[in-house]
Amino acid sequence: MHILSAALSTLSASPTAGLLLAGELAAAAWMVERFARQTIKIRKQDQALAYERIFSRSLSRLDHEVYLLLRRSDTFPLYVAGDLPGLTGLTLEDMQRDIACFFQLMSAADAKTLRRMLEEWDRSAPLRLTFYSKWGDRWLELCALPAENSHYTMLNLRDVSTLRQRQEEMARQLEEAQAASRSKTEFLSRMSHEIRTPINGINGLMTLTRTRLGGSNPEAEEYLTRAEDLSQHLLSVINDILDLSRIETGKTELEQKSFDLYALGDQLRSMFQKTVEAKGLRFHLEFKNFTVRYVVGDQLRITQILLNFLSNAVKFTSHGEISVTFRQMMRTDDTVSFLVAVKDTGKGMDPKFITSIFRPFQQENASIAKTYGGSGLGMAITDQLVRLMGGEIMVDSMPGRGSTFTVYLHLPMGDSPALVAEQKEETDDFSFEGRRILMAEDNETNAEIAVSILEEVHGAHVEVAHNGREAVDMFSAHPAGYYDFILMDVQMPVMDGRTAARTIRALPRPDAKTELIFALSADAFSEDERQSVEAGMNGHFSKPVNYDELRRCVGTFFKSREDG
Repeated sequence: MHILSAALSTLSASPTAGLLLAGELAAAAWMVERFARQTIKIRKQDQALAYERIFSRSLSRLDHEVYLLLRRSDTFPLYVAGDLPGLTGLTLEDMQRDIACFFQLMSAADAKTLRRMLEEWDRSAPLRLTFYSKWGDRWLELCALPAENSHYTMLNLRDVSTLRQRQEEMARQLEEAQAASRSKTEFLSRMSHEIRTPINGINGLMTLTRTRLGGSNPEAEEYLTRAEDLSQHLLSVINDILDLSRIETGKTELEQKSFDLYALGDQLRSMFQKTVEAKGLRFHLEFKNFTVRYVVGDQLRITQILLNFLSNAVKFTSHGEISVTFRQMMRTDDTVSFLVAVKDTGKGMDPKFITSIFRPFQQENASIAKTYGGSGLGMAITDQLVRLMGGEIMVDSMPGRGSTFTVYLHLPMGDSPALVAEQKEETDDFSFEGRRILMAEDNETNAEIAVSILEEVHGAHVEVAHNGREAVDMFSAHPAGYYDFILMDVQMPVMDGRTAARTIRALPRPDAKTELIFALSADAFSEDERQSVEAGMNGHFSKPVNYDELRRCVGTFFKSREDG
């Protein structure tokens, strides 16, 4: 304050002297400010050096990780942080004398790979290599990082032995789980085959019994009807269990064929309208906003999904109505997105149950299973199938207010109506009467029953081969046109059915390529059908055989030949 007062007094007394004093004060202030800035800079540098020392010491104490700074031109190691000797058995001096000693830690193949990777590395991204170290019996991961200065490379080397062991353990556990899953699927597949074969015989015997009774015993007819219903229920449970198992293991293949959405709607109407109306309910099916009729997908599986929804709607609805709505939502150049909603006015569900409805064997409560039956697998399979198709399911339900199940699908658009119209249609009026059939079947009981049904019920003449080799020999021993068609079991001794079909197709006679051959098999999936077709067969029928369906389908081929 005294200096300032003196300055002001001097300025007022002598302007020239005041100016000189003001300049001296400004210079002094600038020097003070510069000194302060230098002091702050020095303090910051000291702090930075302190941080660097702390960081370097911390790195030097790393037991399982090392950082190396290399000169890029000759890979000369300049600086190391971390316990290099403890991790590699090498010192910085060892590597500076000869960098080749580092490559001797790994196998010759890994060393060659690393050298090539370093030569080809464009430094745009980190370079990584995991290798087994000969020193210390451990797995090391090397990561090359581009340094800020392009003349240098930063290497990070760390011990990943524990991580590697965990990965190997997890891989082992995964393989064991997959092996167990495969074993389960194979077991279920074998059991399915073993169960379907006797069911085929049981159904055949019931058909023969009904035929021979000729309606003479109404009570026996009723028992047969109940037995057939139970047989179909048992078969549906087997199908559901095997379906779910194969879906979970990724063995289910979806067909990609063009089909008619409106024909699918008509199929659902014909299957459910009478049943629904017989319960005193209204049935309504409609299409909204559709500009696309034909799509590409697995029609059988989509039908299976909607059948599950409709079956549950019929089961749990005692008054009101059931409606099915197809609605187109969006169309691009080659894809159509649409929904199918099945709505009922039934008993509805507790919202808490909706969260678990798609889990296997889940039903809302024990009374549901006792009152309505069911295995609790249908919805789990439905959910898995929709996921396989890349679709989604929405459920809206409240107790006493009914339920709405909506499936959203996104499918490629299908062929034009003209092309789809060319597809074969089943012929209902075709008859086996007077037809000569070669049947290959190794199960004696099933062979006897099939022969009885085809001859007594359908009027055909059947000759039996007990394995594929016999079937080939019997076909070869007769002239062209002797057999109208061949029914070929798939799993047989000596020669299986698919091999027999390929052998027949390869025979040097004109009719070998055109003879109709149909697979009869306890293997009932689309991939089984595909394998039969690839083997040269014209179709695939799963056991238990529906002989009316077989007759209609075989008739389709005969009609096609007559029209052609």
